[in-house]
Amino acid sequence: MNTKEYIESGILESYVLGVATAGESAEVERLALEYPAIRQELDAIRNSLETYALQYEKQPPAFLKDKIMDNLFNEHKTVEQKYSKGINQTVKEDIEPREVINLNQRNESSASQRSIFKMAASWVLLALSIGANIWFFKNWKNSEEKVLALESQNQILAKEGQTLKASYQEELAILQNPDVKIIKLSGQEVAPEAKALVYFDKTKQEVYLSALSLPEVPTGKQYQLWAIVDGKPVDAGMIDSKGNILKMKSFSNAVAFAISLENTGGSTTEAGPKGAVYVMGAV
Repeated sequence: MNTKEYIESGILESYVLGVATAGESAEVERLALEYPAIRQELDAIRNSLETYALQYEKQPPAFLKDKIMDNLFNEHKTVEQKYSKGINQTVKEDIEPREVINLNQRNESSASQRSIFKMAASWVLLALSIGANIWFFKNWKNSEEKVLALESQNQILAKEGQTLKASYQEELAILQNPDVKIIKLSGQEVAPEAKALVYFDKTKQEVYLSALSLPEVPTGKQYQLWAIVDGKPVDAGMIDSKGNILKMKSFSNAVAFAISLENTGGSTTEAGPKGAVYVMGAV
């Protein structure tokens, strides 16, 4: 048997406090006879309770003891008068008050010990109750904080989901629009594997860009879209991200589109592309 686990189970405290079941009490008494460690733990628990209770012991009022002694003395006097005739001196000595006082003291001592033990048990139960309430309160607070954190996280995810949904719906509307022409921009010599798509709606003069596959942008650089109008490159806007469909500047008569790598902030229409052209495609 694992006596350590049995001792730590709390059944010994329940036995000492008198709250164990009859079966549990019988088991504790049997194991205490069989295992010295369990017997020693029982003694230690009892001693701890008695020591704790003595700290809060209240002395009974002095008049109570005097009243008890007067009652005992009067009772003794009545008995002595009733049996004074025919009773020898030895019998009289056996019922003298001092002998009764000693018996009373023993009874008082036994009652006092029981009172001390009951008081200790009540204090221990109170301490256990307070400790349990504190433990449950802390766990409740932790659970409440976790629930609030999850609710906050769910709200954030819900907002992000709504934003993504709106973005996808907008992109889907562009793709399904029969007036939108999809223009593939193919990689040039500087980046043959680069790709991009332009969605050109001539009716509304709207231009959308999806930079599918462009090389990573070096520090201090930025991609820029150009529309070829009347044989000249015209600034169509800077590209802030890749993958999503971006709305660019509007055009009505562009014949081609291209993307170049420029310094951050880009180049002007008058100056035209200063960096290398990565992709290009005709309308």
